[in-house]
Amino acid sequence: MKKAVFFDFDGTIADSSEGIMECALKTVQPLGYDISKYSKDYLRRFIGPPLSDCFRITFNVPEEKIQECVERYRVFYKEKGMYMMHTYPGIPELLKTLKSMGIKTAIATNKVKELAELCSQNLGIYELFDYISGPPKDGGVTKAGVIKLALEALKLEKEDVIMVGDTINDEKGAEEAGVDFIPVTWGFGYTEESCKEDRRADKPDDILKYIGGER
Repeated sequence: MKKAVFFDFDGTIADSSEGIMECALKTVQPLGYDISKYSKDYLRRFIGPPLSDCFRITFNVPEEKIQECVERYRVFYKEKGMYMMHTYPGIPELLKTLKSMGIKTAIATNKVKELAELCSQNLGIYELFDYISGPPKDGGVTKAGVIKLALEALKLEKEDVIMVGDTINDEKGAEEAGVDFIPVTWGFGYTEESCKEDRRADKPDDILKYIGGER
């Protein structure tokens, strides 16, 4: 049985899409972008990678404007965006089940650590995690890096852990860190069609079978 489950945050623990998208559009609008042309489907690509990469990939923001956008986004997100989210159905129950089984839990996210902690507190799930791992600032640590930080903090070996996430960024990070990975299909990236049926989670409870705790 695995000793720990590490979770991505956005798109895995919480549906934070509304707040993220609103703050992203509000950030780039002063640069002259026509925000009406960006669909929700298109903006999904903004969720997951480090913020600086998000502005490059999604809006092709000039390099000299990236840091300005990151800082402006942070202000908007703290004011409003971080309150525009909810946990996916079944997540709090899964976390409680894992705790009752003696399985350690951690968040391993590209979201700045302070924000990940605040969001978890707002959602009422902060106490259900043994550790929250995120970069001290945007782009300061890779996905693999935050996974490794959680391993060190919880004194775990790579083979003890399974990483759960909704995007290729999560999968690549897990691979680089040397831990097992399970994609979830309720978030912003993977779908039932893009994942193997015997190696995916379509609902939170499905994760239990991959740690040896199937009910």
